[in-house]
Amino acid sequence: MLKNFLKGIAIGIANVLPGVSGGTLAVILGIYDQLTEAIGNFFIVPMKKKIEYIKFVGQIGAGAVIGILLFAKLVAFLYSTYPKITTIGFVILIIPSIPLILKGENFLNKKNLLAFFSGVIFTMCFVGLTYIFKKEDTLATTSNIFTIAYGIKLFICGIIAAGAMIIPGISGSLLLLVLGEYYNILSYISSFKIIPLIFFGAGTAIGLVGFAKLINVLLNKYRSNTLHFIVGIIVVSMFDIIFRVF
Repeated sequence: MLKNFLKGIAIGIANVLPGVSGGTLAVILGIYDQLTEAIGNFFIVPMKKKIEYIKFVGQIGAGAVIGILLFAKLVAFLYSTYPKITTIGFVILIIPSIPLILKGENFLNKKNLLAFFSGVIFTMCFVGLTYIFKKEDTLATTSNIFTIAYGIKLFICGIIAAGAMIIPGISGSLLLLVLGEYYNILSYISSFKIIPLIFFGAGTAIGLVGFAKLINVLLNKYRSNTLHFIVGIIVVSMFDIIFRVF
């Protein structure tokens, strides 16, 4: 139990840092398959197995929450005090993940190239969403006025981030950066703002269950294509992170 709790803390810390993948860390720690199985198959297994899954995910989840709470304030402080240096540090963390993800894969394969550019387009669409909701974000975060439209965006961000957390090689925090909500959510955690966290948490819970099964199937059946799609996301994300600060 202590071992799983400590692994959960490590995954929580990874999910706070943009560019560091909680999914990749779960693979390194040897719990990725068990974790996705427990989350994705929870509703279709007998009660005895459900209890087993609850114990395992509960131990990992409790550790992850502690890891997030411990590092949320630190990352927020670094960004507010040293935004450019912190951003460069995030990008440095992202770059080494690309060759690691594509190790042994044929990038020039037509299907892989198509998957890569699909990932690029996919991420560019989310970058566009950031600017569409920019005015709403400013109203909600600077005037302390919480609107339903902004809550819906947080809910959607939670779903997307949860899916990203499960994918080895991509960070949920990274996608939140692209969506313009990463530092807002850090602020909500640090100041314990309950209402925005409820919207985001609800989306995260739904995303974890829904995407766990889907991602597991995609990586098992279309592993190479899925990995190239992930790299497309990462490449666009790096440029967007730099553009936002510089």
